Amino acid sequence: MDMPITFAGSAAGRWVAEARAAHRSAIPTVATQVPSGYPAVARIFHPARDFDGRPVRWAAVAAARGTVFHAGAQFAALAGIDEAGYALCEDAWEGDAPIAHGLPQPDLAQLAGLLAAHTATPDQICLGLWNGYAFAAGVTAEDGARIELTAAQQADVLELDPSGYQTYWVFRGGAADLADPLWAGNDVVAERQAPDLAWPADRAWFLSTELYEDSTLLAGPAELIRAVVEHPGLEALPVGRDVRLDAEGDEINPLPAEPDEDPEA
Repeated sequence: MDMPITFAGSAAGRWVAEARAAHRSAIPTVATQVPSGYPAVARIFHPARDFDGRPVRWAAVAAARGTVFHAGAQFAALAGIDEAGYALCEDAWEGDAPIAHGLPQPDLAQLAGLLAAHTATPDQICLGLWNGYAFAAGVTAEDGARIELTAAQQADVLELDPSGYQTYWVFRGGAADLADPLWAGNDVVAERQAPDLAWPADRAWFLSTELYEDSTLLAGPAELIRAVVEHPGLEALPVGRDVRLDAEGDEINPLPAEPDEDPEA
């Protein structure tokens, strides 16, 4: 039987907000996203998709185009397509860009097993969920919600950016909730959404996916990062804290210019 998810509140994530504030920058880097103090960081790449919906690794896309897969790679530069899948050059990779709303559940399930093995508190994991998801505030107990927030809880959000855009509800669950993040489920609705933030009570590691990004960062001990990078079911690379994570951050693969319109059209 599933253990209940409980509402932890923004106080549980205050340390994350303080860590972000200490490294805030107009240019997004690994250091601006994950707290300092962890020995190593891995960047986990969300799989692209071929036109039949099958997952494709970034390394395979790079091999097909002759680009370089590396820790700071940006998919548009790697594949020659934008986030909507439109070609930016004549030799663009033919397929769909990675999903940009968290790790797919099969990848998350494999990752969760590794994370559970590298914390002394696998049954006490904080899960940060962006409060802007369409289903988040509207799902009630009648809709099968595993937890229905009171008005006071809905107002208790963790803010990680002065703009007010990065606002999260913080819940507490276990490794099983991280592996299969079902927020509501009945005969009508099944709302699964990877948490945007996750960390155990002992803070042994920290997991973060920025909104609308196609990769996830994991900070933690070196042995955990090595296990994630070497796991056959995941595509991940060690990454330095100064690596840029914006569209212009790929220093190896140039970002293709959008193709010129056909002058004869």
